[in-house]
Amino acid sequence: MAKVVSSYESVVRGVSEQIPQARHPGQHYEQVNMVSDPVRGLARRHGSVTMDERVIPGVSLSDDQKKYARQYREYSFYIEGTEYSFVYQSAERPKADNLPFCYVLNKDTGKFLNVAYADPTALEPWIYGGLSAVTTVGQYVVMASNKLGPGYSVVDDYAATSGNGVFWIRGGQYSRTYTVTVQRKSDGKTITASYTTMTSSYQGLLDTSDIPSTATDYQKQVNDRVNAYNSAVNKWIGDAARDIQPQSIATKLSQALSAAGFTEQYVIGSTLVFSGATKASGTDSGDGTLLRCVFAEVDDPSKLSSIHAPGKVVRVRPTNGADPYYMRAVADTTNAGWQTVTWKEAPAQTVTPGQVFALGVISADGRTFTLASSPTALAAATGGEVPGFAASSTGDLDSKGAVPYFFGRRISLLTVFQDRLVIVANGVVFMSRTGDYFNWFRRSMLTLADDDPIEAYALGAEDDIITRSVTYSKDLFMFGERKQYAISGRVVLTPKSVAITTSASERDSTQAQPVVIGNLLFYGKYASAPAQAGNSKFSTSVSQFQLGLFQDTPETYKVSQQLDMYLRGKPVEFAALAAPATVFLRTDGNDHGLYVYSFIDQPGTQSRVYDSWSRWAWAKTVGRIIAITVYKATLYAFTLRTRGTETWVACEQFVVDANLAAAPYLDMQRRVYDFYSNSGFLRKADAPREDVCVAATADAGNARLLGADIADVDAFVGDVLGGGDDPPAVVGAVFDSYVDITPPYVRDQNGIAIVNGRLVITRYTVSVSDTGGFEGYVTFAGNTAQVKSFNGRLVGHSNNLVGRQPVSQTVLNVAVGRANTEHRVRMASRRWLPMTITAIEWVGQFFNNSRRV
Repeated sequence: MAKVVSSYESVVRGVSEQIPQARHPGQHYEQVNMVSDPVRGLARRHGSVTMDERVIPGVSLSDDQKKYARQYREYSFYIEGTEYSFVYQSAERPKADNLPFCYVLNKDTGKFLNVAYADPTALEPWIYGGLSAVTTVGQYVVMASNKLGPGYSVVDDYAATSGNGVFWIRGGQYSRTYTVTVQRKSDGKTITASYTTMTSSYQGLLDTSDIPSTATDYQKQVNDRVNAYNSAVNKWIGDAARDIQPQSIATKLSQALSAAGFTEQYVIGSTLVFSGATKASGTDSGDGTLLRCVFAEVDDPSKLSSIHAPGKVVRVRPTNGADPYYMRAVADTTNAGWQTVTWKEAPAQTVTPGQVFALGVISADGRTFTLASSPTALAAATGGEVPGFAASSTGDLDSKGAVPYFFGRRISLLTVFQDRLVIVANGVVFMSRTGDYFNWFRRSMLTLADDDPIEAYALGAEDDIITRSVTYSKDLFMFGERKQYAISGRVVLTPKSVAITTSASERDSTQAQPVVIGNLLFYGKYASAPAQAGNSKFSTSVSQFQLGLFQDTPETYKVSQQLDMYLRGKPVEFAALAAPATVFLRTDGNDHGLYVYSFIDQPGTQSRVYDSWSRWAWAKTVGRIIAITVYKATLYAFTLRTRGTETWVACEQFVVDANLAAAPYLDMQRRVYDFYSNSGFLRKADAPREDVCVAATADAGNARLLGADIADVDAFVGDVLGGGDDPPAVVGAVFDSYVDITPPYVRDQNGIAIVNGRLVITRYTVSVSDTGGFEGYVTFAGNTAQVKSFNGRLVGHSNNLVGRQPVSQTVLNVAVGRANTEHRVRMASRRWLPMTITAIEWVGQFFNNSRRV
């Protein structure tokens, strides 16, 4: 037997589920509502402050609704310099459910906005189907539904104007046959008309042989015959010249068509225009330069006529094998009917997006968030201009990218990257035009512009479903069900340069939106858990990506490797603070709290100075958590809480701070004035409540750090604080803070725990600072006994004054007298008072007769 004395190297290493002798110094069985601060020690977390709360009319929070509440997610966005939090339903639910679809909080003011639905019936796919993706473009929140694949309509201008055509007579020649053929649409009859122009020379001969030479007027008859011949020649030359004029040829062909029974045609100048045809062709009996048929297709845009029916669409199919494109006749005047036109590139079939996204916008006064199922509905509700979804402007339905892949499919991801709206369905990534977020079509089939839309997928992503993304080290880092992918942000994205690479193969990591702190990216995965893990069938693990030694090669590291079933349930949401470096995890297996991971990295290395896992838990009075977010170095937690048959939505503000708080350590704090006014969730009309306290701090002057149960609120306010309309005190819910430490082990010279001896712990000596209350409990053989109670008062100290609750720094002894493997010790705070543990030492006796080699 030997007396042994030692100390814990650290008290801030959080929770570990490894076997006790394998844990790092300072790791515990459990740590609840404590902040691990390597500078100040293990301190009780500050209480939460209620930023705002509102009653939800008609909702009493049934058991089914408690399950639906786990499907709320949070999205933060900025509008004109103000940050908002959008909390929304992410999963399908029955229409009978009356939980609100969303809540919107102004983070600057901490107040909820009113939510207005412009067209509730049309919004049902979003309200009851839940959102599959959400992002912000400009001042609009863009939302995709789980139950709606974006739709579109098609107007076939090519088919609608297919019956219109022209025969353009571009020139005439002598003795040339012009032939036109049309197939009449009404009966399918093919009609052909031809016209041959006159010859250039007169075909008659001058013959005077029949004039008798004996005639007395012989010379006169000869002269008359010559003059007549010359007149006929001259007339022929004039008629032939007129006959080869394009206008004349067009007229003759028109007359021939009419004679053949095709009357839906007439002549404008040198152009024969017609309609009601299914086929048309023409020939000039030469190389085709004198007669052009502009009906369905040409091989060169120079062959398009200057006169046509406005709106006519013609296919241009280049002879070099390039992709065809389409030209539309645009009228040169405002007059109706056939006329001179200008040809511009246009689509054969115009694709117009229909119901694609729901849109939300903040009102000008910042008090209302209006939701609508379409830009048109939003514009009608708000009275402003809302950009619509642009229609296609080129190509046909067979062209590449004519209809983006995401149409008709569930959109799984929305984000903005390099000034493009990114729309992902399954494993296909689509990006809008640069700066034109609602335009998803190419400008021209003739050229591929740098700002044209982009559609691509990574090799191996064909059967993947990409649902999450973050901007990480300038790149867009996307999470799929099977793999992770990256799009480089170091170069400008164009349709010609886009590349999507596979970065990692971490499966089942899309349950919660990853978060980034510096060059670290944290994400969660889930696995099945045994029944003893609690009421959840799953447990969560948290890992990180970190830029490795080689560029574009991230390294994966599991930061919860010492935990097995501690993180109960599937991961739901992450939130992160950069200073102090803290990651908050919400899971669906912990409805009244969240998990906290804090760490400090070793500068210049890829190792950690320290890290700590623990959990925060609050009383059920505070409510069931539905979302978390961060704002200006604080955590905002949204909760649903009930009072009788009423349900309230609230936003609670938490801080990660080990310093002494300026307010009592109570959750959902509000002024006593509000408590007496009976206007909020906690009200005087409902007192007394065992889980609620009233307390005052330094703001109360002489009543520094005083408190009482809520049953004594009247006496506390009247006698202790001196009454008044607005006494300097707060009301809030009590929460427990404690740590279950790991008993020590005697270790050999190699740092290995000696387990073949018996170590009996006589006592723990606990150094505390900024402590107003401390309680020590020992659990042995299934029985728990309180062995230490400290109220903050020390005899002879100057802070031990009547009427005040002292906050002291001292050393406390927790007596045990049990073997290290046979007991558990819990160190807990009191009601609403602070507690900080700075160090722990222990004294014991070690029984071991074996020689260690």
